[in-house]
Amino acid sequence: MQSSLDCFAKAVRMKRLERELSQRDLADKLNMSMRTIINIEKNRSNPKMETIVILAKELNISLDSLIFDHQSSTIPKCVLDFFAGKSEDEAKKYIDLCKQALKIST
Repeated sequence: MQSSLDCFAKAVRMKRLERELSQRDLADKLNMSMRTIINIEKNRSNPKMETIVILAKELNISLDSLIFDHQSSTIPKCVLDFFAGKSEDEAKKYIDLCKQALKIST
């Protein structure tokens, strides 16, 4: 089983490539050294929590998906953020509304 840092390393590389950023671009954007980015992507370091948070925020990587084992989840972070703090009843109302809108549009 992969460690959280293994997953984080892969996620950083994948998200960086999705955004078409070089390691240098990402490092410059975050005021980090390129060596830091390289070491994180190759899981050669044990980065500070502050570094992990900065990278996760910039690249839109959900930290809870790394810490808790729900990497197989396909729920986008924006959806998780939207429903965060809402009760189950509130969430069900929004889901029902979306289902009704989908029926109308098809």
